[in-house]
This record gives sequence, C-alpha cells and structure tokens, in this order.
Amino acid sequence: MSRTKMFAVAAVTGVAILGATPAFATNIDRARTGVSAWSHGANGQIAVADTKGDSHEVYANYDRKYNKNLELRNSSGNGTTAYSANDTGNPVQDIQACVAINFQPDDCTVWWSDR
Repeated sequence: MSRTKMFAVAAVTGVAILGATPAFATNIDRARTGVSAWSHGANGQIAVADTKGDSHEVYANYDRKYNKNLELRNSSGNGTTAYSANDTGNPVQDIQACVAINFQPDDCTVWWSDR
C-alpha cells in the first residue's frame, strides 16, 4: 500500500473514531459556607455534602438535560454526603449549593426565578 493510501486510511479511521467517541462533560463544583455540591465525569450523578456542624440541612438545586428545577437534600448532618440517581443519559448541567435556614429564606430561594 502506498504512503498516500496509508495516510488516507489513517485519517478516515481517526475521524470515524472521533465521531464515535461520546462527548465528555465538564466537572461541576459549587460550594458555600457549610455545603459542597458537585457532579463529575459524565455528570450522571450529583452529590451534596454537609461541611459544617451548624445543625442546618443542606441541599442542591440542579438541572439535568431533560429535567429542570430538581433538588437533592442532605439532612444527615456534618460530614455526610447524599447522592442522586446516576443517569448518564440525562446529564447534570447546572448546580447550586444551598444551606436551609429554618423559617427564613436562604440564598437559594430565588435561584429558579433568576434564570
């Protein structure tokens, strides 16, 4: 096989492989005092961790590709992490980390209406 044909076969094969490779999602990390929320890799799952012993529940507002305005709560206390279901076919696209303040609006209360 000539060099030109070998190069053409290699180029076509490379394009075919790139076209078949799934797009990789970007890691999403959000945090504020008392809470950390993230989704990594294929963004199929979200996690929310309570990072402060202040007796406040933490949660994350998040959007998936096909579902918007979702919420994951963690009421297990400081040092714990809650996880959503893993659905790589419906990846997480946006996250907001939140601390629930009893009987008061918190910093996340208006997130959905601001977008």
